[in-house]
Amino acid sequence: MKGYIYTIEVLLALSLVLVMIVFIFSSTPEQPETSLVVIKQTGYDALHYLDQTGMLRDAVSREAYGEIAANVTEMMPNSIKSDVAICTATFCESFKIPVNRTIVAVDYYVSGYEQQYLEKKVRLWLWPRF
Repeated sequence: MKGYIYTIEVLLALSLVLVMIVFIFSSTPEQPETSLVVIKQTGYDALHYLDQTGMLRDAVSREAYGEIAANVTEMMPNSIKSDVAICTATFCESFKIPVNRTIVAVDYYVSGYEQQYLEKKVRLWLWPRF
């Protein structure tokens, strides 16, 4: 009789351990926010491409916000909206950024263009369209 009770205790303990393992590991892990990383990389790649072609430094030297914004918009997918600002080292402002959205900011520093010292920063704000 003692052997049966011991066997039932062991089976009960094993089933309790298995139920706890299933309960603990049954929840699926959260997915990382990879979409924000992809948006940021896409924005940086767009600014880097404009810099490599010479268009970015020329536009920054002329303070041509609209030209930079138009070029970036052409390179971005339709699912992403953006805003561009040419900033100094300490001040940067935009009026088109929506409220209550996740905003990704990309900074690209421009130091000079054709013998001209600029010391400017191009800030690109990106957010997904819903």
